[in-house]
Amino acid sequence: MDIDTEKSRHKLVMGEIEALRMKRQQKLADQPHPSLKRFTQQELNDEAFPSYKNLLVGRTRRIPNRQTIIHIADYLECSSDERNDLLLAAGYLPIQTEMEGRPLERALEWAHQTMRSIPFPSMIVTHTQDINGVNEPFRHLFDIPLDRSYDALMNRVDFHFNSDLPIRPRSTFDKSSFKQWEQHAKNGIHTFKREHMLSRYDAWFQKLLDRVQKYNVDEYLIEPDAETMVDHTQTILARMESTSELVPIRYRQVSISEGSRLYPQIEVFLPVDSAARTVFENLGCPTDCTFL
Repeated sequence: MDIDTEKSRHKLVMGEIEALRMKRQQKLADQPHPSLKRFTQQELNDEAFPSYKNLLVGRTRRIPNRQTIIHIADYLECSSDERNDLLLAAGYLPIQTEMEGRPLERALEWAHQTMRSIPFPSMIVTHTQDINGVNEPFRHLFDIPLDRSYDALMNRVDFHFNSDLPIRPRSTFDKSSFKQWEQHAKNGIHTFKREHMLSRYDAWFQKLLDRVQKYNVDEYLIEPDAETMVDHTQTILARMESTSELVPIRYRQVSISEGSRLYPQIEVFLPVDSAARTVFENLGCPTDCTFL
């Protein structure tokens, strides 16, 4: 890199960092930071990049490596777009973000087309955990109402926690099933937070956490001290067609995605025990699910 290019890159990177830092400081005028961050130059130097002061006054113009830029962006609580702008300013490749616009539309078209060929209860989920569609076996298995007033609840968070929908009461009918339902909720939230660690300051991520918190389950958001063994099978009361009675069945989920993207994904529900296989067969599902 020649001297003029080095100066230009240095100026661009420092301009991006300082603009973000001052933007965060301005927010503190209205509301103190929960962890008492002050977003000063000295704090950034101490917490994120020990050579920041040298870079700031021009004693060095060497641009920090990519991981350090990401660490600085993390300290500054950057959204995905802000972090990628900073990476690009420093001459590094941006981090792949979630799809939106036409690419997302095409991916959802693929998901709907694929789901039509799946003979088991299935739903399509986006990265915001919105449920973009379900098939008829899914609607019958979980007894989802056709009432349009439930459209606002078409999100995985609501499907799991909202007691106005049948899934929660039918999954917590005794002490054992409640414990299994609760562990599944905690594991799902913690897995999601780990998968989207780099998006945790994005507006959509914060909106989703707000959606969880409205159900007063803040304790589910706390990361466990140690890894616990998770039973990935789930139990629910399902209607036996021959008698119309509700019987406990066990099922599991598999996820299908296209290419390297995790979302949108198709969640497919498969029977685990004989009672579940009978219920699924009554829904028109094949008895053999090994092809999945």
